[in-house]
Amino acid sequence: DHVMYGCLMKFAVKCGRTELSQELFKKSNGGDIQNYMCLIREAGRMGKVDRAIQLLRQAESKRNCSLDPAVYNCTMDVCVTNDRMDHARALLAEMSKTGVVNLITFNTLIKGYGAKGDFVGARSVLREMEDAGIEPDSASYNSLMGAMVSAGNLAQSLKVLDEMDSRSVPLDHYTVSIMMKAAKKARNPKDASKALAVLERANGVKVCEDEVVLNTVLDACIHRHDTQRLRWVVEEFSSSSMKPSVHTYGLLIKAFSTLKQLPRCWKVWKEMVQTREIVPSSITLSCMLDALICAREVDKAVALLREWKGKVAPNTVMYSTLIKGCAAAGDADRAMDIYREVRADGLEMNLVAFTSLIDAHARVGKMDQAKKLFDQMEQEGCEPNVITFSALVKGHCMAGDVDEALSLFRSMLRRGLSADTVIFNTLLDGCVRHARFELADELLGDMAKYAVIPSKFTLSIIVKMWGKRQQVDKAFEAVHASIKEGHRCSDAQVGTCLISVCLHNNMVDRAVRVLEEMKTWRGCDGPDESSYSMLITGLARRGDCRRAVKVAHEACEAAAAPSSNVKPLSEECVRSLFAALQRQGLAEELGSPLAEQLRAAQMQVPQGTRSVASETSTASRSSRDRRAAPVQSLTRLSGEGAGKLEPAWMKARKAAAPAR
Repeated sequence: DHVMYGCLMKFAVKCGRTELSQELFKKSNGGDIQNYMCLIREAGRMGKVDRAIQLLRQAESKRNCSLDPAVYNCTMDVCVTNDRMDHARALLAEMSKTGVVNLITFNTLIKGYGAKGDFVGARSVLREMEDAGIEPDSASYNSLMGAMVSAGNLAQSLKVLDEMDSRSVPLDHYTVSIMMKAAKKARNPKDASKALAVLERANGVKVCEDEVVLNTVLDACIHRHDTQRLRWVVEEFSSSSMKPSVHTYGLLIKAFSTLKQLPRCWKVWKEMVQTREIVPSSITLSCMLDALICAREVDKAVALLREWKGKVAPNTVMYSTLIKGCAAAGDADRAMDIYREVRADGLEMNLVAFTSLIDAHARVGKMDQAKKLFDQMEQEGCEPNVITFSALVKGHCMAGDVDEALSLFRSMLRRGLSADTVIFNTLLDGCVRHARFELADELLGDMAKYAVIPSKFTLSIIVKMWGKRQQVDKAFEAVHASIKEGHRCSDAQVGTCLISVCLHNNMVDRAVRVLEEMKTWRGCDGPDESSYSMLITGLARRGDCRRAVKVAHEACEAAAAPSSNVKPLSEECVRSLFAALQRQGLAEELGSPLAEQLRAAQMQVPQGTRSVASETSTASRSSRDRRAAPVQSLTRLSGEGAGKLEPAWMKARKAAAPAR
């Protein structure tokens, strides 16, 4: 019967049996309207726009009246997909006369203009919609925004986003995905920040309800190193019931690695391979290897690769990651062992592997071997890139040969390679280390000339440079200018450098103020253990023990706070502080309470402190609350965190974090 013919015809279309589908269509005498739509779509896939319109006319003549809008919209989609906007426009005029135009009609036209990059035409369709009394919806704006992002027109896409807000058009999952792609593509940090802010604006979107959306959000936050939003996203995931795919597991591992939470990387890995018994893909295994290397767990990374070699074929990317880890550890010999393993497995060295191997030798001053590897790389037809040159430049800078480093840099430019932030940072750091300040000034000017965007490392080097030149105000100006321009460069590392510069120039009060200022920097999670250790050690060495102890109390509370990333104070810092307390006769008054708090925060206490604390604890217990001034920047938690203290600045940051 006609129904059976219709089913067979649809199967024939899906199998690409065009002649059979047309034969069945004739035998069914056209059948129902769905048969016509099926063949119209098939004509569209084959690029036969005229055939699609012919089928539309046949359907009209059979029904002897206007058809359902879906048939016209199906035909219009064929026109715009095949870049026949003239036919689409003619069809719109026809549909308008018969009154079958609807929201989908206009959205299809917007998609067509967007695909052509004709955003003026797309906006004209929005005006036509309003003239026809049809309100644009999320899909209308998403189609326009998506096309703009694909074309690299990010500024215009952000204006469309603002327009959606002004018209109270709800932001949906597609809006979020499009803006995450925009954030990844953005060259301007301000544009990237605006795109990422959609996560706070799209209140009705739950990122963990759609795996595609979750992946785009994770990918964008990792790419932009937006740790605040990334932390929120992974917590949302942890409280969801989502069962991730292998690809998503890889992104989650990268996310936790970015947040420096290796235990959670292991937790996700074990859930995948042990609990759910999923064999990792080569990409997911590479992500876990990279997480281990970033945490300086080279031995565990090597062991993990050897454990899975039988099930997941190793590739050069995995070995490159291991070589990179050896380079970071300064172990050039082990890097060469892995290089020989690559050869033994019959794999070809790639650009990343060679560059990491060269870097391993350059880091330990083996420049002759690094040069030999560079030559071998070129002999094997592997063209060096700017990162390869950066490794060699860094080696010469570390050896104090800034002139040779500069010569290599110029050689790279002559090859037509573009300078990037990394190589500028390397040269700039070499100049600062060896007091070549005039050359450093030239390089900073060249960064603007080559349109190189400074990173947090650039800012750290600049801060150190002005500190060495005893121009502390200029160090602060550089940091404040970076924050004002929207660069997400001001982090704990920059703050620690600023504290160090102040201490080095005997501006102790200013160093203390930096610690407080860091808590207000956008994109900065506040002071870390290095910031606290730097300030405590500096204060202790200058005999300012009371302020040093106050900062140590705050560091303990920050480390003990729930979900804190602040690590324990360094052993050297604690030892220095207690030695200063002993010299000033404050071991009992200030040292004993601090020792107890350090132990409570699971921090190392210098040997000998335990006995002093034990002897004085009974005598001092009754008066301790009077003598030990409360730390003003701390506030007591309630609920799940009862019994723990959390710095007020950390609590305020959590309150201001993206709403969950």
